[in-house]
Amino acid sequence: MALWLKENALDSDVAISTRVRLARNLAGIPFPHRIAGTQRAEQVKETAKRAFLRDGMDFSYQEIRGLSPINKTRLVEQHIISRELASGNEGAMILSPDESICVMIGEEDHYRLQCLRSGYDVDTAMKMAFELDKMLNKEAEYAFDPELGYLTSCPTNVGTGMRVSVMLHLPGLTLSGGIRGILSALGNFGVTARGCYGEGSEAAGDIYQISNQVTLGVSEKDIAKNLKTVVSQIIKKEREARNALLHNQGAEVKDRIWRSYGLLKYAWKMDTSEALSCISLVNMGVGLGIIEANTSDELYGLMMDIMPGMLSGEGRTAQDRDVVRARMIRNTIH
Repeated sequence: MALWLKENALDSDVAISTRVRLARNLAGIPFPHRIAGTQRAEQVKETAKRAFLRDGMDFSYQEIRGLSPINKTRLVEQHIISRELASGNEGAMILSPDESICVMIGEEDHYRLQCLRSGYDVDTAMKMAFELDKMLNKEAEYAFDPELGYLTSCPTNVGTGMRVSVMLHLPGLTLSGGIRGILSALGNFGVTARGCYGEGSEAAGDIYQISNQVTLGVSEKDIAKNLKTVVSQIIKKEREARNALLHNQGAEVKDRIWRSYGLLKYAWKMDTSEALSCISLVNMGVGLGIIEANTSDELYGLMMDIMPGMLSGEGRTAQDRDVVRARMIRNTIH
């Protein structure tokens, strides 16, 4: 289970996590892809070390090249680092003990300051992110333009450099078909939806990341306010959809939930797609009071723990992983 997942987080029946990322770059130094392998790249790392590895701080530092492929995959699948950082060998990261705070160094920008919170907690995640920003800014002069704001490698991050995202579990809207209308309308509010592993990924297990699209010409406070308004409405509609399904299709819904529970509890092998689908339905059943099983936090953690990379091992085939996955699920489900 991911270390940053906590029990009884706010709105955890629908909201898995909240993440705030700030993109920052050093003034006078080219973006990471232009300085890979040079002394300037080392300067970027050393600046972060001075900011976060002082006496009395409990952060740890790790070069990406020193991580095993399995460890890299675990960090990606538990949303601690990005696929982009994991795929290279030049970057590094600074982590808090519970991995809820990560400073990614040398990804798309010099720094990505990331804070993760369980459940729906935008305000705390923002507060933590800006504390990191202050700490780094004591050692770093940022690339900043008075008109444009923070300068970033990708033009879509110029301005505040801030991305706020909330990961939502939306099986009710998916089953009822309401998800299509919501996703198509998000752009009207400056918000976008992606799969659970970001841009280009699928919404496996009915999980979506809802995040702001606009970073330029708007304040951090307004970005957060707008996103919170949209996410709160989606959470409300998801709960309404679940209750409507139970009221209108009670027997069918209960049958699907209990069949999913049976598969999780007794299947001998399971591929990733089937496992995520079953866990999603059981989690909805827990939220509706149909079934007593694991808490939502435990089920979200299980979703991450059974991903292919987490189960990879020397000589282990896809079929081997399916067997290991099913055994892990059987041993976890109450």
